[in-house]
Amino acid sequence: MEDLRSEWDAATSFAAGAVSERWWSTVSRQYTEEGRVYHGHAYLAQLFALYHQHQEKLTNPQAVALAIFFHKLEYNPRSGDSDVKNIEKFDEFISEAGEGHQDSPLSAAVRSLLEASVSNLTEAHMMEGGSGSDDVHYFLDFTTAVLGAPAPEYDQYTTKIQAEYVHLPTTAYNQLRLKMLKNLVLMPNIYTTREFQTEREKTARKNIQREVENLQA
Repeated sequence: MEDLRSEWDAATSFAAGAVSERWWSTVSRQYTEEGRVYHGHAYLAQLFALYHQHQEKLTNPQAVALAIFFHKLEYNPRSGDSDVKNIEKFDEFISEAGEGHQDSPLSAAVRSLLEASVSNLTEAHMMEGGSGSDDVHYFLDFTTAVLGAPAPEYDQYTTKIQAEYVHLPTTAYNQLRLKMLKNLVLMPNIYTTREFQTEREKTARKNIQREVENLQA
C-alpha cells in the first residue's frame, strides 16, 4: 500500500496530520485484509492509474480520489450494506478532519460520488445514446473498467471475484452472478464517458456474454 501513500496524502491534504495518518492506517489495513482477492491494493492501484489518465478532465480530482479510497473501504460480500457503511465511514473521517470540513463543497462532492456507487447507475447509463462527462461518470467508469479489459485480464477478474464469495456454493454463486450480468447487458450503456464507450463498451459486452455462456454451460 505504500505506493499509494502519496495519493492519500494529496487527497487528505486539508486534514490534520495525525488524522490523516490514523485513517491511512485504517485504509491500509482494510484494503489488505484477508479475503480481498480482488478488491484490495491492486484494485485501488488500477483505479488510480485510470484516475491519472483522465485527471485533467475531472472537475474535482480531490473528491474523486477520496471516493476511490472510501468506496470499498468496508467490503463484505456476505452483507448488502457495505456501500452505505462507506458513506458513514467517510462522514466519520471528515468529522475528524477539522472544523468546517463537514459542510464543505469537497465533502458534499465525495458523498455524492459514494451515493452513486451504491447503485452504480446514472441517467446516462439508462438512455440510448446517453453519455456524460461529470466526475460521477468518470468515477463509475473507473470502478467498472475491468469489464472492458482484454479477455485474459477479465478472466482473472472473474476468478478473483468468485474467490471473494467463497462462502456461497458454486450453484448459488453462479445464479447470483448470472442475474447481475444479465442486468448489465440490458443497460443501454455500461459506460457513460465517451472515452470508455469508445475504448471498452464492445469488449465489455463480449466479455460478459462469454461469461454468461460459461456459467450456463
